[in-house]
Amino acid sequence: MHISAWLLNGLYITYVVLVLSSIIVVISENRNASKSLAWILALIFLPVIGLLLYLLFGQSLRHETLLTKSNRAKLFNSNKLPDVDIESLPFSENNKQLIKMCNRLESSRFYPNNDVRIYVRGKDKFDDLLYDIRQAQKFIHIQYFIFRDDVLGRSIRDALVEAVERGVEVRLLYDDMGCFTVNRRFFKNMAKRGVEVQAYMRIFQFRPSWRLNFRNHRKIVVIDGIVGYIGGMNIADRYVNGDKDLSWRDTHMRIAGQAVHGLQMSFAVDWCFENKNVLSDEKYFPRLSPVGNTGVQIILSGPIGPWNTIAMMCEKIVSMAHDYVYIQTPYFLPTDSLVYALQVAALSGVDVRIMIPNRTDWVVMRWGSFSYISQMLSAGVKIYLYQPGMLHAKTIVADDELVSIGSANFDFRSFEHNFETNALVYCKDQALRVKEDFMIDAQHCVLIDNLEQWRQRPFIQKLFESVVRLISPVL
Repeated sequence: MHISAWLLNGLYITYVVLVLSSIIVVISENRNASKSLAWILALIFLPVIGLLLYLLFGQSLRHETLLTKSNRAKLFNSNKLPDVDIESLPFSENNKQLIKMCNRLESSRFYPNNDVRIYVRGKDKFDDLLYDIRQAQKFIHIQYFIFRDDVLGRSIRDALVEAVERGVEVRLLYDDMGCFTVNRRFFKNMAKRGVEVQAYMRIFQFRPSWRLNFRNHRKIVVIDGIVGYIGGMNIADRYVNGDKDLSWRDTHMRIAGQAVHGLQMSFAVDWCFENKNVLSDEKYFPRLSPVGNTGVQIILSGPIGPWNTIAMMCEKIVSMAHDYVYIQTPYFLPTDSLVYALQVAALSGVDVRIMIPNRTDWVVMRWGSFSYISQMLSAGVKIYLYQPGMLHAKTIVADDELVSIGSANFDFRSFEHNFETNALVYCKDQALRVKEDFMIDAQHCVLIDNLEQWRQRPFIQKLFESVVRLISPVL
């Protein structure tokens, strides 16, 4: 009994020390105040559970690094394309500032003279992707948050295996959480047949870099260093045929030209982080001639490093808009600074429109998104609720001159917790195309622009929205 008492006291003291030290860490990191307060309250008022949640989901990686200095130097020195004189570009001063900002934040180079193709139908995107995979001669690098073992997933798997049999190097990087429900035999089968397969941040592998809360949400393909894909579509049948009674509307993009180097850099950083193999050979970054007239900048963002790059990019786009800014996102849980930026833009006379799905694959995030609508309406922002199904597109278009397409949602998780990649497209033709797509989608939406009418929704709904919003920084 005496030993048991000592043991219990020891465990209690250890637990208290862990909780107090965790609270000190949360405070000293100077995070978003609401997020810090949420974690402190969880640590104090949720015994054991709060500490466990913090250890799994609450730690910050901002002071850690993905690559060693030597590996980083190898990768960045492999991209030998000449620098572009930003001041000489035929863009507005605001767009030049945006290019400079993103370059300083994440060394995101601007690539001129690309050919860009935008998809809003999954079938079109995956038909072209399969075609390009079958044309590959040297290497294929493919990275997805979700890679399902279904009809589409198996067709891409077979195409990758056929490429290996032709002598093509094939590397596949998938997120372990995103593919949690996929039988691991699916990936092991590919590995046995010659595909180099790597899971990102394995859930049940404890190591210094292991964090359950930080997921790789990127959707990237690079083929021979000359063709690449980026956007919101994962590899799953639902992006082609829908999911039960829920159709899926998404946006993706094919890039041919020098900007593929930026996609290759993104893949190479993640690949090196997982297995320390530096993909810096010249064949991965071939010298490319101009193939189009579209300027592209590839933006990397993640929980490691001092900057929330994509959040800052979004804030800059909103703040510099003169005429309009249209946003499509499946989840709308912006940071406080982005809320203010959207309100300031709308109050300044900018036409600000935000489109979100009325039905989502994650109902909790739906209520969280709805909690911000009153703030938006009060400033004159127009909210569109997409009716046909799940709007999964992550696009921003502004002033007929700038488009953002990528993997990042307009929410806390994408801005602060996930590894994401977006493409900034500086092109009037592509901006008009995305603007037209927005207007077409708007015809299938319910427009919310009456604040008083919106406030009439049931009290229990508003209460639930507020609760979800309270915990949204830690979701």
